[in-house]
Amino acid sequence: MSAPHELKTPAVVIRRARLKEADRVITFFTREFGKVSAVAIGVRKGKSKLAGHLEILTYTDLTLASGKNLDTIIGSQTLSPYLGIRNSLERTAYGLYFAELVSHFAPEGQANQALFALLVETLENLNSTSSPEPLSLYFELHLLKTLGYQPELRRCVGCRSELKETTNFFAPASGGILCPDCAVAAPASYAVSVSGLKVMRFFLENRYESAARLRIERALNIEVTAVTRAYIQHLLEKSCLKSASWLEQIRSISHPANLSGK
Repeated sequence: MSAPHELKTPAVVIRRARLKEADRVITFFTREFGKVSAVAIGVRKGKSKLAGHLEILTYTDLTLASGKNLDTIIGSQTLSPYLGIRNSLERTAYGLYFAELVSHFAPEGQANQALFALLVETLENLNSTSSPEPLSLYFELHLLKTLGYQPELRRCVGCRSELKETTNFFAPASGGILCPDCAVAAPASYAVSVSGLKVMRFFLENRYESAARLRIERALNIEVTAVTRAYIQHLLEKSCLKSASWLEQIRSISHPANLSGK
């Protein structure tokens, strides 16, 4: 009988679930193999050497032994524990939201190195930022772009005319902006101001370092975030992600003034 084949890859822990009394099923997003799930045997025991390397949102150098149903984790060495995320409830909430998005969008066993690089870059920035909101919008839009769902923001998706500087409308089912004339026949659409459209374009067309320097008023951030998340919910066919709901609860506690839109 041949020995199990070993698989090695950098990976981010994006989900964990209990299995039996002492084990866990860990879901990773990996650079080489995409989303994979594997069993961590005995990891819930106090003396487990692997436990500290398999915390949620940990960036790790992972070694798996391939199995018929699930692979088994035989090695994990932390590359970054992202302590800045773990030490902040708000940053943790954002990190879990990013991880859930990747978990829902990424198919099992299909490598996407651009998406992996985006996730790692985003967690590194989240680890040190004092303002996660722009990072969240950047991640959402670039996730869509990387996966082939980039919204059309330059021309009307209905008549294909160039968009004018006026209030236009985002239609999730159409994957982009409708001009005021075409929006009449699309009731399930969201008003997008001239400034909101400019912000979305800027975030999509620039690196995070540039996007992070953009100062966005609270009301404008609410507008573009609502549009982007409505599109994500449409694509996932979900009314709301669990982590998104928890994130909003945490934000309402951490930033109570934001509830008034100020």
